[in-house]
Amino acid sequence: MRIRNKLLILLFGILFVFMVSSAYATSFQNGDFSSGFTGWSGEIIDTNFSTTTVDPDTSSLFSIVSPNNQAQISLDDTYWNNTLYQDFDMDSIESGWKMQISFWIKGTPSDGLSATLSDQNGQYFVNLLSEISNSALLSGTNVTVDITSFAQNHGGEQVELAFTLYDLDYDTSDLLNVDNITFTKIPATPVPVPSSMLLLFTGLVSLGIGKKMQE
Repeated sequence: MRIRNKLLILLFGILFVFMVSSAYATSFQNGDFSSGFTGWSGEIIDTNFSTTTVDPDTSSLFSIVSPNNQAQISLDDTYWNNTLYQDFDMDSIESGWKMQISFWIKGTPSDGLSATLSDQNGQYFVNLLSEISNSALLSGTNVTVDITSFAQNHGGEQVELAFTLYDLDYDTSDLLNVDNITFTKIPATPVPVPSSMLLLFTGLVSLGIGKKMQE
C-alpha cells in the first residue's frame, strides 16, 4: 500500500511539473496585431533612466493605427526610449530546414531605432536591420532575415523579439511602425550537383546510346 501511495504521489508530481511548464510555454502570437497588443509588452525609459514595464494596450506611447493594424511606438518629453517586445518559445528546426523572420517596418533612423531577436539572457542577439538602409526605413520596407543559426542554438528556449525607438535630438515627434511579423520554416536549398558529375552522367548516357546503335 505504501509503495502504491508513493507511486501515485510521484505520478501527480510529474503531472504537476508538466502542467506548470506547459502553462509557461508560449509560441509567438499576434504578429499582425489584429488582436491589438495581445501577447506583447512595453518597456519605457524616462529621462532619469528609470525603466517601467507597461501594457501597450493602455499606454499612450503605443497605438494600433491604419492601414492594416500597424503597431506604432512614439515618444514624449518624459520617455526617450520605448520598446515593444514579446517573449516566447523559439520553435526548434530539424536538419535540412532553415528558418526566416519577416516583417514590415517604417521609422526615423536619424534618431534611433532597432529590431532585435535575442536569447533569454540577452547575451546572443540578431540585429534584424543590419542590411536595411536608412532610406528604406524612412519610406517603409519589408524585411526578411535568415535566423537558422539562432533557431538551431535556441530552439525550445524562451527568446525575445524587440522593436525600440529612442530619441537623440530632443525631437519627440519620431515614430516607429511595425506589422506583419512571421516566422517561417522552409526546406534548405538542395546541394547542386557538381558540373563534373553532370559531365560524367552525360558521358555515360552517350556511351549507352552509342552501344545500342552499334548493335
